[in-house]
Amino acid sequence: MFTTIYQPSTEDSTAKIRTIKIILRIVLVISIILFIVAYFQHDNLPAREHIHKELHQEPIQTATDRAPFQVERGGTFYTITPLYDYELYGLVVSCHDSQSWFDYYHKNWGDAINIKDICVIWGINVRTEVYKTAEYSSGPYTCYVQYRPGLFDVYSLSNNHLLYADDHTYNEIKATSTGDQIYLKGYLVNYSTEEGFYRTTSTTRQDSDCEIIYVTDYQILDKANAVWHSTYTATKYIITGCLILLIILFFKSPQKRYL
Repeated sequence: MFTTIYQPSTEDSTAKIRTIKIILRIVLVISIILFIVAYFQHDNLPAREHIHKELHQEPIQTATDRAPFQVERGGTFYTITPLYDYELYGLVVSCHDSQSWFDYYHKNWGDAINIKDICVIWGINVRTEVYKTAEYSSGPYTCYVQYRPGLFDVYSLSNNHLLYADDHTYNEIKATSTGDQIYLKGYLVNYSTEEGFYRTTSTTRQDSDCEIIYVTDYQILDKANAVWHSTYTATKYIITGCLILLIILFFKSPQKRYL
């Protein structure tokens, strides 16, 4: 004869787990909704009236007397060869994190000093709202822009590969996202390693090549979409956490024991 025996706390435990599951599902659904909304909002560009006047000017490029120098990043020594002093006020319309897990190229080439690429516009492109008629995206080493000819000035845009001078510039660069208005100062440079890696910068805004900038001063003048960026990041972690907990609770649910 078989008798079904329940642990004394089984019903209480089952009720608690059921309540926790309900709460987690509610949080999960709300987080997914907020994540979707934030995804479409966190890269919005600011309105023209919110653009700083400094962004109306062209980048400033002047002769430099800085001699080549070496820096060490991630165990690799880089020779930095400054070509010009450089200053830029700009609106970030797209960016690429060179340290992201899916960036195969930087990892394969051992390029630890180029931590971020930012696609930036200025001048005539921000004096009117023509910048809002274009579409922007970034990949490793490249900024893609779709625009209407005759309206958008392709030469008032640059894709900038940023090399950092110190911890402060590193943190400010890493904190940069689409829609931010920034100021940077440093050098247009070529850089290389003893292993044979070598990259060269553009020295004119009139071509389609990219600027490589060794950044000595970097400021985010106006942070865009701060709430949406925080929401986007937070909900990613909350969604992941909820899913993990629901899976754990699925396997931790009290089971009947038969004797």
